Amino acid sequence: MMPPSPIITLHPDIINSHILSRLDAESLSSAASSSSYLRRLSTENNHLWHTLTTNTWPSLNDPLTSSLISTFPAAHFSIFSDSFPSPSIHPHRPIPIPSELISAVDIYYEGKAVFSRVLRTDTNKGWFHFSPLWIDLLKHDEVVPTQLKLPPNDDVQWLNHLQHNLTLSWIIIDPILKRAANLSSQTAVSARWQWLTEELEVVYAVVFEEEEVMCTVKVTCCGKTMGEMEVREVSMKMEDMDGRHVIGKDSMVIMQRAMESVKRKRVDGKERYDKFCEMKRERRERLMERDKRIDMFAMLLAFTIFAFFFSFISF
Repeated sequence: MMPPSPIITLHPDIINSHILSRLDAESLSSAASSSSYLRRLSTENNHLWHTLTTNTWPSLNDPLTSSLISTFPAAHFSIFSDSFPSPSIHPHRPIPIPSELISAVDIYYEGKAVFSRVLRTDTNKGWFHFSPLWIDLLKHDEVVPTQLKLPPNDDVQWLNHLQHNLTLSWIIIDPILKRAANLSSQTAVSARWQWLTEELEVVYAVVFEEEEVMCTVKVTCCGKTMGEMEVREVSMKMEDMDGRHVIGKDSMVIMQRAMESVKRKRVDGKERYDKFCEMKRERRERLMERDKRIDMFAMLLAFTIFAFFFSFISF
């Protein structure tokens, strides 16, 4: 029989005050997974998890998300374990469709939150079910200042800097399942300047390989008012391997499977994004080659039929 772990000989107050309270959210989550004793102490300390999760994602301070999180099985511990890191896909099974989804979005620069917002999306409408998924975080013509100073000249250097230092979290919350998932790669997978409009596009992506679907979040920054960068668009969409947009009804199923996932690990978002794009390119080339062969066959068949009838008429 194995002797008891030395950790259980410590008083719970000592563990909470001098050990667990000194850990960051990721380390605390790992500690909670190391033993049933630490898991019980960790999950029961909702005040600690409240501090850690709201510091990580300021949007979770919003009254709407706070009230939802309070209904989760383990409150703030649940929202953290669901939303960090990026999800995978659970095997298919029937899941109830909620009437709305809640988006809690945070944009950070060098680890500091520069913009946070919570948005309700009504999923109970026919247009949502059968139209391509497209969630806009900002209102029409809304521009959000970031207080980030733009360099006067070196756009390329600034682009590379932002790609590594402008991070994003997009947590989707299902009020029915009491689950959540983070549908962002955290760090950018691509960034480019739109030279004609002088806009900067930064893209974040999560690839669901089992579904051959990619969820992308695009942040468009514009304007050089007083040398400051402004955010003009933050939007989410899903597309499949053929480049087609996934409709709302199907995207709901994919998101809910991600929330139900039991397999969570750190992944290289950029690597999976590049792999998905390469597979999409190869697939497009195969389809084009197939269509070319079909066209050649159709032309040959038409020529053969024409030649047959021409020879028959001549005879």
